[in-house]
Amino acid sequence: MSVIDFLFSWQIVLKPLLKMIRRLFSTLIADYPPAGEFLPSAPSNRQPSTGSGSGGADVVPPAFRTSSLQSLSWLHAISPCFPVSGDRIEVIREPGTFYNTLLDKCSVAQRRIMLASLYLGTGSLETQLVAAIHENLRNNVQLKVDVLLDFTRGTRGERNSKTTLMPLVKETDNFRLSLYHTPVLRGLTKRLAPPRWNELLGIQHMKLYLVDDTVIISGANLSNDYFTNRQDRYVMIEDRRLADFYANFLGKVQEFSLTVGRDGATRLHDTWTMLPYKCAQLEFATEARDRIRAYYRSVMDEQRAVCERDEAQHADTWIFPLIEMGQLGIHHDSLATKQLLSGCLAGSQLRLATGYFNLTETYMNTLTNECQAQCNILMAHPNANGFLGAKGPAGGIPAAYSLLARKFLEMLKSSGQSHRVELLEYERPGWTYHAKGLWYYLPDSSLPNVTLIGSSNFGERSVNRDLEAQICVVTNNATLQRKLETEYQNLLQHATTAETELINRPVPRWVRAVVGLFRNFF
Repeated sequence: MSVIDFLFSWQIVLKPLLKMIRRLFSTLIADYPPAGEFLPSAPSNRQPSTGSGSGGADVVPPAFRTSSLQSLSWLHAISPCFPVSGDRIEVIREPGTFYNTLLDKCSVAQRRIMLASLYLGTGSLETQLVAAIHENLRNNVQLKVDVLLDFTRGTRGERNSKTTLMPLVKETDNFRLSLYHTPVLRGLTKRLAPPRWNELLGIQHMKLYLVDDTVIISGANLSNDYFTNRQDRYVMIEDRRLADFYANFLGKVQEFSLTVGRDGATRLHDTWTMLPYKCAQLEFATEARDRIRAYYRSVMDEQRAVCERDEAQHADTWIFPLIEMGQLGIHHDSLATKQLLSGCLAGSQLRLATGYFNLTETYMNTLTNECQAQCNILMAHPNANGFLGAKGPAGGIPAAYSLLARKFLEMLKSSGQSHRVELLEYERPGWTYHAKGLWYYLPDSSLPNVTLIGSSNFGERSVNRDLEAQICVVTNNATLQRKLETEYQNLLQHATTAETELINRPVPRWVRAVVGLFRNFF
C-alpha cells in the first residue's frame, strides 16, 4: 500500500484532526473587526430605485430611471458613481499591448505614476519598465512616483521587487515604495512560516496602474508572464476625477502600509502609529477600515453633486469602484457582486470568468438558486493553470480547482439548474490563464451592458483574506459594448465545454482529503 493510499484509508481519523489543526490556526490569525456597514445597503433587487428615497439613492441619472438600466439603479446607493464617455475607455486584449501601453505612458508621465500590484518581477521586461520610470524621474522634477506592493511577495528571495526598486528609493524623495503587511501575519507564525507559505494568510492583491489622468485596472501583476503569455484583462480609462479618486484611495492604503527608507529598512507612514505585526490586530484593522470608509463616504457625497450637473446627465457610461478587504472588516465588492448575480433578470445572459475556480458558497448558492440569467463560467484548464507543475502541495492546486468545479456541477444538477449554467475551460498551448470578471447582458441585448473587472477571483481568498479592487462599468455606449463583446469572444476562442472532462478527470486522493478544509487559503 502506498503512502497516499494509507492516508486516504485513514480519512475518518485524519479529517477530524485536520479540522482541529485548521480551527487552531484560524483562532491564532482571525481577529477581524465586525464587518458592520461599510456603505449603505442596496435596495431589494425586485424593487429597483426610481431615484428618490434615502441611503444615497436620491441621485440617479435619467438613464437608470426609465430605461432597461433601471434594474441596476441600486449601484448608486452602494458606491461612488463616475459618469464618463464610453469613448474614453479602451479595452486592451493582449498582454504585450498592456506592457507596451504601460511602458509608453510611464516614459512620458508628467505629474504622477502610481502602481499597485502584488509584486514586480525581476526579468528584463520589468527592468526596462523600472528604467523608463527612473529616467523620467531624472528628467522631470515635478514627477511623483508611488509603488504599492505586498510585503511578503515583494521581499521573497534575495532578488525581489524591493531590491529591484531600491536604486530609485535611494536616489530621490519623489519615489516612494510602500509594502502592505497583513496584520494577520504575526508572532510565531511570522517567525516560523517560510516564504510562499506566509503569503497564504493575506496579501495586497489589487492591480491598479495610474499615470497622470489615465487609470488601467486589471488582474495582471507586473511581471514577465503577465506581459507575454499569461492571459488577463485590462481596461484603460481616461478620466481625471477617477484618476484622482484612485490616487487618493491608494494613498489611504499607503498610510497603513510600511514605507521603505533609503537604508532599505521599513518604517511606519507619517500618519500611522501601529506596526501591523506587533500592535493589537483588531485595533490595526479597525483604524484602517475607518480611514477607508471615511474616504469612500466623502467621495460618494462629492460624486452625487457631480452626477447632478448637466454635463453628467448626458454620460453614456458609469463607473462604480468596488473594494474588498475582508481582514479589515470591509466587505463591499462581494456584496455588490452578490446583488448583481441575484438581480440578473429572466432572459438575460451572464458570462463569469475566473483564473481559479473556488467560488464562495454564497456565490455558488446565488448562481444556483437566485440568478435567472443563462450563465457561462470560464475558468482555467489545469494545463493553463499557473500552479501546474509547482513543487510541494501547491502542485495539487489545479486538481483542487477541478474538484471544486466538479462539486459545483453536481450542485447544479441536483438543483435542476445544469441546463442554465455551462462550465468552460480555457486552454492555449504555451499560455496560462488569469482573466477574471463578468459580462452581463440585459434581456434582448446581444452586447454586454455591464462588466466587472479587477483583481478578484470571486473566491474565498478574495472575500476574506486579500485586498481587492474592481470596477463595475455600466454602459449604453455601443462602441464600448462591442469592444467588451470582442474581448469575451477572444477568450472563448480557446475555450471548450468542461463538463465531460471534469467528471472524468482524476483527482489525487490526498487532494480530495484536504481541499474542503483549506479551500479558503487558495
